[in-house]
Amino acid sequence: MCGITGFIQKSPDTSALDEMLARIAHRGPDGHGRWVGRHGEWTVALGHRRLSIIDVEGGRQPLANEDSSVQITFNGEVYNFRELRERLVPRHRFTTRSDTEVIVHLYEEDGAAAIPQLNGMFALGLWKQADGSLLLARDRVGIKPLYWARLPDGGLAFSSELWSLLAHPGVPRSISADGVLGYFFSDYLHPPGTILESVHKLPPGHTLRWQDGALSGPTRYWSVEDLSAVPTTETPARLAARLWDLTGEAVQRQMVSDVPVGVLLSGGLDSSLVAVHAGRASPEPLRTFSIAFEERSFDESSYARIIARQMRSIHVEETLSEKNLIDVVERALAQLDEPLADPAYLPQYLLSELAARHVKVVLGGDGGDELWAGYPTYQAHAVSPLYAALPHRIRRSAVERVIRRLPVQDRYSSLEWKLKRFALRFDDEPIRRHLRWMSATDLPNLWRALPSLDGRLPATLRDVRAPDHDALNRILKLDFTTYMSGSVLTKVDRASMAHALEVRPPLLDNDVVDWSFRTPSSLKLHRLQTKHLLKAAARGHVPDAIIDRPKKGFGIPLRTWLRGGLRPTLEGVLRESPVWDLGLLDRAVFGDWVRTHVEGSADHSKGLWALLVLDRWTRKVQPGAPG
Repeated sequence: MCGITGFIQKSPDTSALDEMLARIAHRGPDGHGRWVGRHGEWTVALGHRRLSIIDVEGGRQPLANEDSSVQITFNGEVYNFRELRERLVPRHRFTTRSDTEVIVHLYEEDGAAAIPQLNGMFALGLWKQADGSLLLARDRVGIKPLYWARLPDGGLAFSSELWSLLAHPGVPRSISADGVLGYFFSDYLHPPGTILESVHKLPPGHTLRWQDGALSGPTRYWSVEDLSAVPTTETPARLAARLWDLTGEAVQRQMVSDVPVGVLLSGGLDSSLVAVHAGRASPEPLRTFSIAFEERSFDESSYARIIARQMRSIHVEETLSEKNLIDVVERALAQLDEPLADPAYLPQYLLSELAARHVKVVLGGDGGDELWAGYPTYQAHAVSPLYAALPHRIRRSAVERVIRRLPVQDRYSSLEWKLKRFALRFDDEPIRRHLRWMSATDLPNLWRALPSLDGRLPATLRDVRAPDHDALNRILKLDFTTYMSGSVLTKVDRASMAHALEVRPPLLDNDVVDWSFRTPSSLKLHRLQTKHLLKAAARGHVPDAIIDRPKKGFGIPLRTWLRGGLRPTLEGVLRESPVWDLGLLDRAVFGDWVRTHVEGSADHSKGLWALLVLDRWTRKVQPGAPG
């Protein structure tokens, strides 16, 4: 796992590369490399920060092929590199044992067609001297990030993180109104857009080609939209056994490493399943890591300890309170290169810090909810026809009136919170309704807070693509391509790489993803039971206490903290902040949100947290900002 950066420009001055590399040093503290070349009037600069995992002594980057006609800077891991290498060895001279060199030689032979052959998580830049072209590519599901921007002279700059990209003087910093709108709606930024008008995120499963000032793409090389459920005559028991085997094979592939591998344990089914597989595949006891919370409704540590005992792992746990999480807010937010308002970033940041004291690589359980229908929203869709059968007048005058009066409790995912989310965002077509259920700030409040956008819809509501004849799989694909890649994987990447920790998600292995979306959704959500087939696969391997427990995400008691320890910080933002200079946000509305939130008459926690995160990010990119 590493950080990559580079640019192509007409000026021979490559001094910006040093600062671009310095800003991603946390992603690769084990070393750095740079390569500079020329092609006609263009200067090419590639940079790399290294976290040594495979071929610790070799594998330094940027790395070239035999005659230096191809150069690569690569971030990630390719888990099938050994199989690919065997095919290439007869025709190429290898000087390292790294997966990086396999990509170089594969690109020599197959060009851009090499990218779909990779099973892994990656972002990369490949320079080909013969035709003066640069190919950028990102893994199928978006585990690793890649930002890019056009330069004024027709060149291109790219980097693993936005903050690094902004170190190049040719990259503008103008704020995108669409980006701000999408951010407050969803908590995160949707590729290809970012918070800046002139900067783009390469979407998952895409490549981008630059040659002599011209761009081709982004070009899609893989999409979940191409996968459809296939009818099967197999029994559920046989399918469950096959799923158990598939996940086990994925875990074994992703344990390839020349340094020790640990496991992040949340106490939920997904990480527990991964941990059991990993424990069986490892000849030595593994280290496992979990976070406990003083607030009991958010705490899952007892379940993590059940798995740790079963695995006989060396278990490391840390208890978090309001005080120590608030103490880390400034440090954690300073690491965000782009606004991300999922408050689960904070415990993820501290969990990564804990694990990084002991190992460089961990396995995690990300992806299980989006593949196997783990969120309560999928249950909400299943009961929606019953609610829709009520006359609209009764829903509005009776049901919604009562629900609006329910006080929201400070417990994790309280019943009142779920009812408000379900009923007050119900009246819309199913795809838009789902996005509103998943959104941080719903449309009426959003338009009040961002009046300058004049009722504009977020991009996700303007351009929804999730075709599938299977209604639930259609929703799963939507979450897979929006929430998972935009929020979940971004959160894990930034929190872990802030501490130079590599997190691998075996449940997002190519084979597991493909098999999942070819499986009928009736085996995922069955009689309102979420993750039906995954639970059946784990039965007998993972304790029933974990399989049968209610779903709980990795959250924090944000509502309480914004009324308590974080309140002075929030009020400071209201008094003076560069976010008000953007001309997009209404300060009076946010002030009203704080007042009603503190009084307990409304829950604006997500919107207020998003404001605080945006404030800290804006101060970072505008050094002269107040405060």
